[in-house]
Amino acid sequence: MSNESSALERVYAESSEFIILGLTGRTGSGCSTAAKILAKNEIHLPEESNIYKSKNDKRKYKIVRSYIKENWMPFISIQMRVVITGILLELSFDKLTKLVASVLNKDISIITEELSPFKEKYNEAHNEVVNYKKLPETNSLEKNAKKDKAWSIYFSYLPEFCAEFKDTLQEKLGADSYTALYQQVGDNIRASGEADSIEFNASKIFTLPKIVNKLIKVIRIKNNNRAFVTIDAIRNPFEAYFFHQRYSGFYLLSINTPNEERLNHLRKSHKFSEEQITALDKKEYPEKLSGKDIYISQNIQKCIEISDIHLNNPDRNEFNNNELSSQLFWYVSLILHPGLITPTSIERGMQLAFSAKLNSGCISRQVGAVVTDNNYSIKAVGWNSTPEGQTPCLLKSASELLDGGEEAVYSSYERTDKNLQNVMSCTYSGVISSENLKGRKIPYCFKDIQNKIEGEKNQVHTRSLHAEENAFLQIAKYGGGAIEGGFLFTTASPCELCSKKAYQLGIKKVIYIDPYPGISKEHILSSGSLKPDLILFRGAIGRAYHRLYQPLMAYKDELKMLTGYIVNDGSIEKTDSEKVKELEKRVAELEHQLNYKK
Repeated sequence: MSNESSALERVYAESSEFIILGLTGRTGSGCSTAAKILAKNEIHLPEESNIYKSKNDKRKYKIVRSYIKENWMPFISIQMRVVITGILLELSFDKLTKLVASVLNKDISIITEELSPFKEKYNEAHNEVVNYKKLPETNSLEKNAKKDKAWSIYFSYLPEFCAEFKDTLQEKLGADSYTALYQQVGDNIRASGEADSIEFNASKIFTLPKIVNKLIKVIRIKNNNRAFVTIDAIRNPFEAYFFHQRYSGFYLLSINTPNEERLNHLRKSHKFSEEQITALDKKEYPEKLSGKDIYISQNIQKCIEISDIHLNNPDRNEFNNNELSSQLFWYVSLILHPGLITPTSIERGMQLAFSAKLNSGCISRQVGAVVTDNNYSIKAVGWNSTPEGQTPCLLKSASELLDGGEEAVYSSYERTDKNLQNVMSCTYSGVISSENLKGRKIPYCFKDIQNKIEGEKNQVHTRSLHAEENAFLQIAKYGGGAIEGGFLFTTASPCELCSKKAYQLGIKKVIYIDPYPGISKEHILSSGSLKPDLILFRGAIGRAYHRLYQPLMAYKDELKMLTGYIVNDGSIEKTDSEKVKELEKRVAELEHQLNYKK
């Protein structure tokens, strides 16, 4: 290997020796399935994948398939439920039964009786964990010994115990008992650092990711610093933030499944009742979080929103999972070798929508949308914000309004209505001078204020256009050609009002990231004779789009370094080192011929 090719391998090693994939998604979407696929020692991919339809995408898949087969290394999974179990086991058996009774709202005597056959096993695990956490770390030998013990505990002992504990809970206390318990314990740990306390302590919000971070270091030591790691699964966005800030090799992957398929999977495989599914979805997809709940509660919707890579898991085949596998290996290949292939048409469209959403002046949620024709040619771009000429909410100020407000910025209703002024004063006058603001302004949501006055929850009072309708209106305003049969990309998914507009315009495909919490799909988009196709987005987005598809160097230069050949003026030339070898070989042949003649 030449010095040039050695240097190239060294450069790629920086991105290929240490990868962390955080997995997120709703229960039943397939995070654990993805972790199992990535943990396989050998990969088996079909010659072609059903999810890649265009000729170019099929060729890209073949390139990726060839590359990953030559460069595969299995991932080691850190299971978040195992980390939670390690903290749960700090409780005595009596404290455990008290906690379970509280979470499941059952009499403690019933819980104690049902779990009593598991008591001996639990106490054994309790002692194992407590003794491990008491191990000293005063010198390097002790630290290494504790890391060895951590490997044994978290990657062998606790996963087996956790599986037995789950089976026991579900058999004795109901199909949803394990999920309900671990969801609450997860919230407790984020709040207090302890399994049985929800009392909020701001210094403890990163307890779970800090333990995971220690386990990542254990894995790196075990693998001489080369390690591929999955975290199954991240359920609070601040956990993802923790790893994004620490590791350049961290990517958050959301595993998404069409909702009806996910629900059927929960009913069939998890044996959940409709009531249990409703409670699960309410926990994972809370309507609105505020205060400390933002830091401690599960918020899968936000995790999906901030994900770097979105994958679909539609086939549900327990034997191969080819569609999910092909997507996983596509993006692992790009992490190992950025720029190996180019983005898909769907990724290009959604990346534009993702970039557009950053223009939004909404203080609740930013959404972007792009409209294309059926060849993916861009016709319009939109984001949720106020009409052109009006000031976005982010640039308004409660204190300015209470001081009179500029006529060009604040409406006459805002400046003169006594009810609104009273609500604004009661809401904001006490916090405008707060020292915690540290220079921040206090914008306000007019919709929230007006709904407070009327005692309603009315979306009509929003000052912003939705991203999708804004994109549609750009076409009406400036022109841009017909879009019937075209595609709509949205970083959320259209509400009922925007869905009706899309339907009327003849949109053929709606590509979305996260479903809107309403009935737009069932009531509008899935009805009639011209209903559009609804497609869950799959692909890299945001900074991951640039990181994965931006080559480290021109591919032509890379091949030159690896092979020693270049193309110049239509003829193939060899590098100097190759020419020297050819000359040496020719000299040897001539000497041999000369000696033979003598």
